[in-house]
Amino acid sequence: MPPPPPLTSRFQGRTALVTGGTSGIGFAAALRLAREGAAVTVVSRDADRCTHAEQALRDAAPNAKIQAIAADTTDPQAMAEAVAQAAALGTTGRLDILVAAAGIDGEGKDVLDLDPDTFGKVLDVNVRGLFVAGQAAARNMTGNMTGKPARSGGAIVLVASVNGLQAEPGFADYNASKGGAVLLARSMGRDLAGRGVRVNAVCPGYVRTPMTMAYLDDPDTLTTINSGIPIGRVAHPDEIAAVIAFLASDEASYITGSAIVVDGGRTA
Repeated sequence: MPPPPPLTSRFQGRTALVTGGTSGIGFAAALRLAREGAAVTVVSRDADRCTHAEQALRDAAPNAKIQAIAADTTDPQAMAEAVAQAAALGTTGRLDILVAAAGIDGEGKDVLDLDPDTFGKVLDVNVRGLFVAGQAAARNMTGNMTGKPARSGGAIVLVASVNGLQAEPGFADYNASKGGAVLLARSMGRDLAGRGVRVNAVCPGYVRTPMTMAYLDDPDTLTTINSGIPIGRVAHPDEIAAVIAFLASDEASYITGSAIVVDGGRTA
């Protein structure tokens, strides 16, 4: 992987909330935003993971404002409170950026063998969780909150997957959830464009994260996967975080309702 470009201060004075921000792509995105000046709040269901992630982020970005909150992304009240706490961490009292990265994997079974309850759980976390977080964030960004002054503007990035654009055999539950994430970003992008909120999805291919390590650590499996990627390797979370940061920045001011593929050419 080539060395990263030097960081800027393009998020100085802005506040960001990252769900699923304690590991993988979410953690990388939180760190990227913090290093570029944002006051960052990460959310996870696991309180212990929040504690460890908050310390890791503070160590890696010592000059940034960082906090971690244990909350369920599928709970509207919990996410409304998380958004309020994230907004309060900054100097403006508002939220500028949401990165919704919380998600779970599918069962990895043939469609006839999938458990309906597990199927529902995958959609609940991977689609409802993005919707609930996105709705709470957008209400703050558009000023649609009791007692808050009217103002508008912000950027929301939903972490989807190339599985939302191209079906992978044996992953009907995960594919369906990520397809839902892509269409959710497109729908929210259209609905919120007139209020200054941009919404996009990022669609990674294979990325080396805790969720994928189980099979990427197998040399034969990794060789097979790499053979189907024109660039010849899986991505590092930092590479996805760079695209997320771009979409959250003013440099992407004319991009909304889009699904940006970051897969090394796998689906080209």
